[in-house]
This record gives sequence, C-alpha cells and structure tokens, in this order.
Amino acid sequence: MIVENHALWGEEPTEDYPATFTYLGAEPLPDKPNGRRPAVIICGGGGFTHIAPHEQDPVAFAFLDRGYQAFVLNYVTSSTGDVSFPHPQADLAKMVATVRANADEWHVDPKRVCVVGFSAGGMICASLATQWKTGPFAALAGARPDDIRPDAVVLGYPLLDFAYVRDMQTRDPRIDLRVPKTGGKTGRDLLNDYLSMVTGGEATDEHLADICPTTHVSRQMPPTFVWGVSDDKTAPIAQVYPFAQRMAEEGVACEIHVFDQGGHGLSLGNANTAVDNEDKQVAVRPWIRLAFRFLERHGF
Repeated sequence: MIVENHALWGEEPTEDYPATFTYLGAEPLPDKPNGRRPAVIICGGGGFTHIAPHEQDPVAFAFLDRGYQAFVLNYVTSSTGDVSFPHPQADLAKMVATVRANADEWHVDPKRVCVVGFSAGGMICASLATQWKTGPFAALAGARPDDIRPDAVVLGYPLLDFAYVRDMQTRDPRIDLRVPKTGGKTGRDLLNDYLSMVTGGEATDEHLADICPTTHVSRQMPPTFVWGVSDDKTAPIAQVYPFAQRMAEEGVACEIHVFDQGGHGLSLGNANTAVDNEDKQVAVRPWIRLAFRFLERHGF
C-alpha cells in the first residue's frame, strides 16, 4: 500500500492555501503493472470548523477494498483559513483536477473519479456537482470545467440548505433568541454570524438560496447517490427531498435512501466509526453496499 501526504496548492501549505490531501493507493498488481483504477476523493464533515477523522480514513479503506485509489481531502476550515464560500469548493475542484493530472503516476482512470462527502463535506461535493460548469470553481482551480467535473457523487447526510437549517435551529428551545440583559448577541445573531462566515456574505434568504446546491441542479450533473436519516436534527432529511425532486425533474441519474434512525455523523456506522449510539447506527450500514452497486451501474 502507498501512503503519501501532499499540499494541494503547491509544495507546502500556506496561510492562503492551507489544504492538504492524503493519497492512499494500492500497489500495482504483478499481472497488471499499468492497470488503472477508479478514484475516490473523500470530504469528511465537521461543520466547516474542522474535519471529522471518522469520516476520512475508514471510508478510504472501504473504497480501497473495492479496488479504488483513495484520496482524503483536508479542505480549508475555519480552523485553518478562510472557510467562506467558495474556498472549500475550490479545494475540491483543485483536488479533482489534480487527480486527473496525475492519473498516470497514481494508476487512476481519469474518467472514473468519484467524490464522496458527509455533512458539510456533502455540501462541498454537491456544490461542485451542480456548479462545475457554471460556478467559479474551475477558474479558482486554474483548470477547465471538464477537468473538475466529478464522474459520480455520493452524499451522506449532506448539508444542502442553510436557510432551512437556520429556520429549524431557531425553533430549538435551547437557542436563546432574546437580547441578553448585559447586552451582546442573541442566539440568532450568533447563528447568523456563523452562516455569514461559511457562506461569504450576509445571511439573507437570497444569499443562502444562491449558495444552496438545490438552486443549481441541472441535467449536467453526474450520477448522484444520496443517503440520510429521518431522525437527523443537524442536517434534516427534509432538505434532501427538494434536491432529489430537482434531480428527477432534470433527468439526473440519482438514487436516494432514507434510513429510519441513527442521527448525524454516522460515516460507515460500523465498529470503526460508531461512537455513542451503535445500536441505532446499525440501521444505516447497508448504505455503502448500495452506493457501490450504484457506482458499478455507472461505470465504476
């Protein structure tokens, strides 16, 4: 097995371009020294403040076992740099272009590059899937639109609609929306500050709608597999349904699965990734088998 760590945008990470990635590759087989494998690029979640490790390497190993070359992307977060839209999306666009540019060295089939994202990473992947041609990502990555287009997308409990999540969270009685007696910001103020940080603008309905991948669904999207959980309070499954409806209307090859329990941040839902509700996470374990079958039907 080959393990390599790289800066994404140059020889070393910088303050402006902190993204890195890990290449987890299989050694060429003796009877196929030049054999090409599909590639997977994995974007873990973490609310744009960090990246959850259990949504990175364990997923990469699952894809390695299925014959993929795996790339774990450490895109920019608020802990490392400017997380505002479209910087994380530009990191993913650069990663896709980088995999294709180094396809010979990494024994990758450049026509079979899949991106997999969870939660916040799901939004990054969905943004690229919907706006690879019309958005700013290709120009930011210094690449052609075709170079950054994923050949397939897998989204796990993705964050898709900031406005919907904002409205749901402000209904939570634990969020104090009152002005503190000592002055300062309300819970709504703090939530809007966070949204402004990650969206790169004032958290107006218009701006949040423009950031929402559902707004940009078109027939130019690659085949897309989405799964989520009906009791997820962090990335509510209700925001997935308009996304799925728009894909169906546009004729995008898509598959959607909703599991009845498990909560949020599930990853593979197995012994390597489950934390505090393993009994419920058992329900979601079939997702990766279903995703592999979907990818196989679409050339992977």
